[in-house]
Amino acid sequence: MTIAALIAAGPLRMGASGPAVQAVQLALKARGYPLTGTGYFGPQTDSAVEDYQRRLGQPVTGAVDAAMAALLDRPVVSAPPAVPLWLSVSLAHLGLKEGAGSADNRELVADIKSVAADYQHDATPWCAGWVSFCLSRAGEKPSSQPLWALSYADAKHQPVLRLAGPAVGAIAVKTRNGGGHVTFVAGRTKGLALGCCGGNQNDEVNVSPYRPDVFVGFYWPKGAALPAQVGINTLPVVGTAGKPVASEA
Repeated sequence: MTIAALIAAGPLRMGASGPAVQAVQLALKARGYPLTGTGYFGPQTDSAVEDYQRRLGQPVTGAVDAAMAALLDRPVVSAPPAVPLWLSVSLAHLGLKEGAGSADNRELVADIKSVAADYQHDATPWCAGWVSFCLSRAGEKPSSQPLWALSYADAKHQPVLRLAGPAVGAIAVKTRNGGGHVTFVAGRTKGLALGCCGGNQNDEVNVSPYRPDVFVGFYWPKGAALPAQVGINTLPVVGTAGKPVASEA
């Protein structure tokens, strides 16, 4: 039975379950997304649907309606996603920034609270909370200390593996005065800086340049398919926000 027939009663959204959801998940899996066909439309499936809609130039709703079902029923001809799903989640939020003055950005605070229930205000450093949110949305297990950046360098106690070098989607960890900073590798600049997509970079989500040697290591979610290539020369050239990060706190 086609997906279009399975959803004839109405669109599928996050929270739905059943054979229609499983069919959607398996169709997305065939297109390179890390879904297993559980039959439950959770955050990972929602992120995959949104990313696929974005790739096809469709309205990004996260819902599988008749138009989306028709696209998923087509033979698989599209290339797999160019970046891991957790990096796609972060890239989809470029420009999300802290509230002005003492005000909070409610969307930002809600995103962090989804992985750290006691998070209250975006004036509190949120780079690790952002990485934790993106990993969780992609179906990967975040750190057990979701607001602590340096926890992502603890391959012994946290669900990460250390890589030999940078890779697209790698979790990059560095120290700073008073703590650490964690972000995702998105690519490299023409000058061989790393272009990193993360939160709390000049108070927003952006892609910013970093020297490779400032990072204590590069890590990967344990259980996720390992990157095919590692090393700065294997990274694609990406644009950045145009200036080094002055604030990570």
